[in-house]
Amino acid sequence: MEGTEGHLQIKFLAKDFSSESIPSGITSIPASATANEFNALLNATAAENDDNWKEVSFDFLIAGVLFRGNLENFIVENNIAQESIIEVECILRQPAPEPDQDIPHEDWISGIKTTADYIFSTTYGGELTAFSHKGIKLGSLSFGEDPLKCLDVLTINGVPCVVTGSQDQVITLSKIQKADKKLTFEPWQVYRGHERSVECVSAKSDGTRIVSGGFDSFLKVWNTEDDGKTEYAKTDAAKKKKLNAIVKTPMVTLQSHKDAIVGVEWHPLNSKQVVTASMDHNIIAWDLELAGFVTRLNGARAFTSLSLNPTNGLIVTGSADNKIRLWDLTSQEGAMVKDVFHGHNGWVTDVHWSPENVNQFVSSSFDQTVRMWDVRSAKAPLYDIIAHDDRVLTVDWSIRSLIASGASDNALKTFRVK
Repeated sequence: MEGTEGHLQIKFLAKDFSSESIPSGITSIPASATANEFNALLNATAAENDDNWKEVSFDFLIAGVLFRGNLENFIVENNIAQESIIEVECILRQPAPEPDQDIPHEDWISGIKTTADYIFSTTYGGELTAFSHKGIKLGSLSFGEDPLKCLDVLTINGVPCVVTGSQDQVITLSKIQKADKKLTFEPWQVYRGHERSVECVSAKSDGTRIVSGGFDSFLKVWNTEDDGKTEYAKTDAAKKKKLNAIVKTPMVTLQSHKDAIVGVEWHPLNSKQVVTASMDHNIIAWDLELAGFVTRLNGARAFTSLSLNPTNGLIVTGSADNKIRLWDLTSQEGAMVKDVFHGHNGWVTDVHWSPENVNQFVSSSFDQTVRMWDVRSAKAPLYDIIAHDDRVLTVDWSIRSLIASGASDNALKTFRVK
């Protein structure tokens, strides 16, 4: 980092590892320095202090933003005073996700959900399939020729289940049964009430309720419990499927959206609330006890997807453009959009927060990529994950160690996260 150009005064800080590995006091750094040069300095300092030091990769936070580019440009772009000592927090860099499984399907993949033991997928060919994390097919169920559009997993009174939504307006709750390393799906409850394709479903964490949205613009709430109050009839519902299942009608139907609901999730911090995103450019937070909406956020584009941060409730959305937006339902001041993430070159089809890292999420796009992001770096993703040969339609990060994506190349890909 030798040179004749100007220098800046830096103080390195560390919170998540031993501070002995970083330079102490104030360090004079060339204004042209990059993160790679910061890394070289820290590793050299650590090696001097510790004979057993093994080189590691760091990232650097300056004023809460991940340092990218060179120091001089960065502090100008982020309005950081050059005259004062600049505090640089050193954090361990997130390693790149590593390609793992490539699981072929018979049709486009519309939805994926990973659990600690399994990967579940739905396709435009009407197929629900279960795989092991090693990509071994464990079982499947065909729902006919109509595309399945969405799924979620839940547990009801100790029984593992999967709920699927279909283009034929029907939602099916199936029991997952295990026998000799194989899984079978037994349709148990059928939910009827949507008037057009069902685009999204979400199960409450206690398994008692399911919410759904679709092209009819309705948000519907379904009761999974047999509490004696639910109107149902034992019938071979949906005769073309010949399912011997309980047919239920919705507990509640809510309407405020003017176009298709494409994303729905239970609020992680308020069990009475559900949040939806719609092609009508609106995000709505609903209070199911009051049977009405609490908050409405208006966007500039039709939404395609949303995900709520499990720790703080912040929302990321995909839209019919190449940008991802960050929203805060609780914000009482300033712009409704808290940040915009740039990097995709096509519509953003899906987004999903990390289940554990409060700062990270993934996205999928028509540009054939999956990208990993950090909210502290809006101008560029942490990593581009290039694995598909066609539009990526869905991405899931439900368990910390595994990202899974599905595309119109009929492939489900998984990536290991360290």
